[in-house]
Amino acid sequence: MTTIGLAGSGETASFVARQLARSHSVRILDTDNGSLHCDGAEQVNNATSLAKGADIIVLCSGSDEVREAMLRRPDWLEAGTADKRILIDMGQGDPDDTRSLAKQLSEVGITLVDAPLHTEDTAAVSEASAIFFGGSATVLDSVRSILEAVCPKVIPCGDAGSGHAMRLVVAAIAACNRLITYECAAMGARNGLTIADMAIVLNKSSGYNSASARVLPALAANERTANVTLGSWANDLTKASVVAMRYGAPMLIATMARSTLDAASNRLGESVTVDRLAGIWEIDSGLPAPGAG
Repeated sequence: MTTIGLAGSGETASFVARQLARSHSVRILDTDNGSLHCDGAEQVNNATSLAKGADIIVLCSGSDEVREAMLRRPDWLEAGTADKRILIDMGQGDPDDTRSLAKQLSEVGITLVDAPLHTEDTAAVSEASAIFFGGSATVLDSVRSILEAVCPKVIPCGDAGSGHAMRLVVAAIAACNRLITYECAAMGARNGLTIADMAIVLNKSSGYNSASARVLPALAANERTANVTLGSWANDLTKASVVAMRYGAPMLIATMARSTLDAASNRLGESVTVDRLAGIWEIDSGLPAPGAG
């Protein structure tokens, strides 16, 4: 049985650990004081213990500081006993940093690949989620079964850093889709249209998008659609804007969406889920607010 060492924090890391523990031996290192939970996994209290005897190391941290600190200190990774030490970064990294780190780690015999999981709802990963893989096809072949244990849709995107780049693209589009869908749905509702009817029409017209397909029907039924937080989304769009400016491809619409998310975070709190965004347009448009999401 493959032994996997997973370091991370938060709901996504806990989800990844639970999925992996179904078919692998998993040990976990909580990097954020109790936010990583997985029944059946062995818990360790330092990075060296995590790597010792592990076949694969997975890093799934929501903190840029923790991710940077661990990746720039390869000494703990050298405790691993695998002939080919592979580190899978499932966090939310900067593509250029990932490329640089992959090159540095390769010089000490460690292969870094990026495989971020993009999901808005860990309870429905198989329906609207994917892992974007950045690394060689050979490495992907060797770790595909591990990644597919987390999410059945694994998409190769190119060399190291490409997975993180693709995740930023998808995250930015998903955020913009949700914001414009809420905005237009509020306008339609003020004009007497029902959310259910708008969902039917949009999903059979050129207005179709990921939010009209999933969010509007759930909004009509007052159901949840996500456990990703406003703070996490705002962080994604900040990263996307920085990367875009670095390459001379400014993301003007995504930057406006980020400002909206920042304002929403100040108003509602960074830790609330993105489903709560609907309430802002309902209140500001004078619509009756549904039950708590």
